[in-house]
Amino acid sequence: MYPSSIINTSKVKKTGTKKAVLSLGLAFSFHPCMQDEKSMKNVLKDGEERVYVMLNKALNLVDAGDMFERLQKVFNNLNYNSHCKSIAVLLRPDEERVTYLNFPVKPVAYLNKYVSLLELIANTPKEPDFHCLAVEQSRAILYEYYHNRLHQVYATKQEPGLNEKTNPEILFKRVLQTIERLNGFNQKPIFITGSTNLVELFCSIPPYPGIFFRLLDDVAPFDEEIIKRLVKQIIGHWNYWQSNFLMDQIMIAQKANVLIAEIEMVLQALLNGVDGLLLIDKRLKQRLYKSRRANALFNTADELMNQIERFLISGNHIEITEAGSLQQFGGIVLLQNRSSHFFTLSPVCKPGKYNNADTF
Repeated sequence: MYPSSIINTSKVKKTGTKKAVLSLGLAFSFHPCMQDEKSMKNVLKDGEERVYVMLNKALNLVDAGDMFERLQKVFNNLNYNSHCKSIAVLLRPDEERVTYLNFPVKPVAYLNKYVSLLELIANTPKEPDFHCLAVEQSRAILYEYYHNRLHQVYATKQEPGLNEKTNPEILFKRVLQTIERLNGFNQKPIFITGSTNLVELFCSIPPYPGIFFRLLDDVAPFDEEIIKRLVKQIIGHWNYWQSNFLMDQIMIAQKANVLIAEIEMVLQALLNGVDGLLLIDKRLKQRLYKSRRANALFNTADELMNQIERFLISGNHIEITEAGSLQQFGGIVLLQNRSSHFFTLSPVCKPGKYNNADTF
């Protein structure tokens, strides 16, 4: 199962306050495990001031005062021990919802007739998160990059009686087993560096997932400077790699028969409680917003948006892809979870190439 991307620790609360014309939604960083409560309250105070200015510009004094009072009550009841990285708050005419997230979000505030949880997190850029693999004749080193840091997570060792020089396949199979344990659901791309013959040999050993990218035709030994150069190259082109990686995930899911596409099929899967990774084309996201607000365009929009919120609150993850990237799938794809791994595919190895929101 994909790791939980969203942790919801609050219940939807019906409110008896006077109904406002508009809904308020805001998202911001909220990481109590790294800051004390006083520091977090300063963050909230800064957010309150910005929201207060926005409310006074858009609403009359009575409605603005009611909305701001509701927001302050929500802030007073936040869980400072959630150990989450960010938070999303929705204040609708008939409900208040607080959702704690374990990934950072872009601070943003929306004031509109309709504000959704998806809208609050849709513009959040994904942080670089990947593995690096350096292959040598007698050893391999695996690194993991996350939270802006590179960590060595595995290195093979020479064992007595094993001639790695004449039998590198054994070494590479060990590496693949480690990668399967760390990245069994293909959530992170893996970049390979090494001499051409070793990288090609690695790519030829089945089973092999289609999420590896070859970079830097280097030779051993792989010192720290080479690895840093590799990481710098990856980060510099992260949008490109992320786009290609998403297409690989779709390909893998398609071959494994866990791919669900087209609005009607995805909606049915969400209604049935299917978990996984939901990819939404930016163009479809815009159509959903317009349709929800106008109660038009296509009949399933309202129910789909409701199910997307339930999907997020249940601990699943959504990514917004580049406009047109999911056109052949109807603009929406659900990569459903399954208990087994994706390491049953044929070898694939690709050479590397190079609205009304107020932002806090």
